[in-house]
Amino acid sequence: MLARLISIFESSRLLQLFVITACIQGGVIISQFLITPWVDPSVVGVVRSLETVIALVVLAGSLGMQSIAIRDTAAYSDASCQSAVLRQVFLLVSLASGVVIFGIYIVHEFVLTSAISSYVFTTCGLVVLTNFLRVSTGFAQGAKAIREIYLVLMLVTAAGVVLHVILTKLYGVRGWMAARYLGELFCLIAVWWRLRAYILPALNFAAVDKKQLMITAKSGVTINASLFVRLLVDSLPVLMLTALHVRTEEIGFFGIAILSLVLGLLPLAIIAQRALPDLVEALGHPDELRKKYSSALKSMLKVSSAVALLLILISSAWWLFIGGAYKTTALYVMVLALTLPLKAIALACGTMLVALRVFGLSLKVNILEGLLVLILLYVGIPILEGWAGVMAYSAGAVLSAVLLLSAVKIRLAVL
Repeated sequence: MLARLISIFESSRLLQLFVITACIQGGVIISQFLITPWVDPSVVGVVRSLETVIALVVLAGSLGMQSIAIRDTAAYSDASCQSAVLRQVFLLVSLASGVVIFGIYIVHEFVLTSAISSYVFTTCGLVVLTNFLRVSTGFAQGAKAIREIYLVLMLVTAAGVVLHVILTKLYGVRGWMAARYLGELFCLIAVWWRLRAYILPALNFAAVDKKQLMITAKSGVTINASLFVRLLVDSLPVLMLTALHVRTEEIGFFGIAILSLVLGLLPLAIIAQRALPDLVEALGHPDELRKKYSSALKSMLKVSSAVALLLILISSAWWLFIGGAYKTTALYVMVLALTLPLKAIALACGTMLVALRVFGLSLKVNILEGLLVLILLYVGIPILEGWAGVMAYSAGAVLSAVLLLSAVKIRLAVL
């Protein structure tokens, strides 16, 4: 049986990609779920606030290089060209992460002195570790080398999840921070060891093409701005609940609900990452491009609908039969799960726009959604607390799905 399972994984790029994405994005999410029985809801609230800010600063330091690594690596079949892409990506991530860490230091020393800012300053090294890990796995996807890393990454991530639970139970938030460092470091070491044939040539920074580096940087800035605004919009409910001093327990309840949704989005992210190289390869054939986009969109809608139904069923069972401290969370999840198909549409359209090298449109749509969400939160939180976050998140999902779907339809029609 074990040998058969291994052979299935060895022959399926999609399953390998599922493992990689689940490890890179899902390990920390699952860890946050698993600590809930062992710590007070207030600790969960602090961890969610901290992780929300960490996600933003990590993304700021990425300069959009994970998407660039996948797209540009997939565009080349020559090993030397792929190494050149990875070299540029590593250099740009290093520079951007250094700027972000310096900015965190300035903010911590001269602007903010809260507990959260202190925690963020302590964990700012994750900007470098996490981004190197993400661009390395992105490169593996573009170079079709994911079979080299998926198994070892799965094992190291599983150990990291256990480490998160143990250290958080023993030392609270500080234990969580220590586990975050150790988990990312061990994963990065494992991935670089497996990809050493690609990594070592890419570390020759003297061979960087400065002109191409600037082109890559410009594309990365636009992509990263869009991704950053997207993440900021998704994070606004937790950030605003924290800023307006809503009870920490309430932040924890809403934070776990959002985590459920993020976990439900992982299969969609996997489909999008799998589809991007295929869309890039079909750019010169409009009919094939439309067919592949339609297939990816339909797959995302089917998966998102199934995941939404599953979340609703689980939340209903929790609310009816288990209850407890997180009964409110179950109600939040029931409503938020309905936005998953809308998120699927937006993600499919965003992937298509990246393949078409239309980077600015997603940024504009995300800004419009952010303004809507911010207004709804500012007005609603004093009255509705966590339910204001649910309302704002849902309204934003509707707006983005409609605008992006319309934009992609127009562009495909003129190809």
